[in-house]
Amino acid sequence: MENPIGRQKSKLMRAAKLISILGKHGFEDLKSKITNKEETPSSADTTGDQIPLFYERIRRVIEELGPTYVKFGQTLSTREDLLPPPLILELKKLQDNVAPAAIDIRSWLENELQTDDLSHIFEQIDEQPFASASIAQVYKATLSNGDLVILKVKRTGIREMVTADLLLLKDIISLLIDYYPLVREINLPDIFEAFEKNIMEELSFQHELKNIQQFARNFSEERRIKCMQAYPELSTDSLLCISRIQGFRITDSTSIKSHQLDPECIIDTGLDLYLTQVLEHGFFHADPHPGNILVTPSGHLAFIDLGAMARLLPKDKEHLENFILYFINKDVDNLIRTIKRMSLRIHIKNEKILERDIHAMFDMIAAQSLQELDVKAVFSRFSKILNQNDILMPDHIYLLVRGIVLLEGIGRSLLPDLNIIDKVKPYISKIMARRLSPPHIIENILQLLQQLQSTLSTAPKSLIDLLHKAEQGELKVRIDSEALGALQQLQRKDSSINRYLYIAGILFLGGCLLSGVQQSTLLGIPWISWILFAVSLIFFALAGIRRMRIG
Repeated sequence: MENPIGRQKSKLMRAAKLISILGKHGFEDLKSKITNKEETPSSADTTGDQIPLFYERIRRVIEELGPTYVKFGQTLSTREDLLPPPLILELKKLQDNVAPAAIDIRSWLENELQTDDLSHIFEQIDEQPFASASIAQVYKATLSNGDLVILKVKRTGIREMVTADLLLLKDIISLLIDYYPLVREINLPDIFEAFEKNIMEELSFQHELKNIQQFARNFSEERRIKCMQAYPELSTDSLLCISRIQGFRITDSTSIKSHQLDPECIIDTGLDLYLTQVLEHGFFHADPHPGNILVTPSGHLAFIDLGAMARLLPKDKEHLENFILYFINKDVDNLIRTIKRMSLRIHIKNEKILERDIHAMFDMIAAQSLQELDVKAVFSRFSKILNQNDILMPDHIYLLVRGIVLLEGIGRSLLPDLNIIDKVKPYISKIMARRLSPPHIIENILQLLQQLQSTLSTAPKSLIDLLHKAEQGELKVRIDSEALGALQQLQRKDSSINRYLYIAGILFLGGCLLSGVQQSTLLGIPWISWILFAVSLIFFALAGIRRMRIG
């Protein structure tokens, strides 16, 4: 069980480092807020021509703070719909490259695998890592049976450091929300929550092991892909042993040509395999950048680094299919309905404006040739429309958008005239064919019958309970609606006007009835009648004023 005192101690140590680094790079105003000192003026280099320098300083602070902040910065670098372009440009420069730690790999493996002799397991182990990142460093090895493998070794103390950083980052975000309006507008807590979940999953190599196994099962019948194989018996939470795939980056055009491979075929295969992961498996790679997609000399594709994978529930897949269908067909009404069903939070201020904005986006797409179409710009504009209406989509939607943008960039690097819309259209036909297939129709009918049977089985009891409450006078109906609330308020105001008019009428009528009474008069009318007429006029005036205020 994790020690909470130790966790807070680590957090305080990381906070001290943060304050030191902020002061070093000139963020005295933020530093003073963190230390609860008197607020000092913002740095002068945050205006005018000095803005790029300000963003560069932000990037340098993130780099110096370490892996957790670098990874969070990389996450933010994909949200071009939320952050200023100069800041996005700086965040994209963040690299998850960390100098390798000095490890006696053989001693480390003996301790981790609890063995005194590695010779019966490994034929050969490289002493130096061939890759190093913030969470792990990677070694090449050969098993005693001749299998080529890689050993992913978690850095010592990385979990404790990341946990402390996450606690501190959460506090910093709360602080930024209080002081900076921009932070309140970009849903930073929601972005952080998804990031926290992903990085904690990456810290567990057992989680990645299961991802690798499921990915291989999903593509067990697919001949165009080369899947990594895991070795569970040689893996722990801090060690991952997987098969080594010989290949080169998907963007390495020189190697593609030297192996006489067709670039267009590779791009088609890559897009098809990715869409298969999304729309058929509901389990897809969350970061398909060029370094995570390899091409083997035989032309097979391999997706590596499966620590971060996105999952879709069956209902998510159905909504996503609808979204793609309506988006491609420019069906604005159904697209908005699907967005409402998919969203986690939604507050559309004016639905007509939302419709016009989406139509304008489609007009922009229609005005460009498919070869000139900038997919990233389209998604960025669409994301801004969502943000303007306070529509928060599930995290897997943002991961999917990023994946498509990355794959489109890969495709353009190999095929400048790539038409990604044409590449997606066959999947639209496949979706429609599957939905119109007899098995799918029968499945939907059976689901409807099951829901109907469930409803009918519970309806009698619910109806009896309802009638019982009605008989006992315990039935209460509450209708909560803005329109109904406004109507009720108007009704209350009308009632008050009617009361004024009623009182005024009674007083006026009383004055008329008393006009024949023998008493002191003015102009032949008794004084009491004059008084009643005057008071009735006051109430008539009050009713008129009330009416004008409502109008």
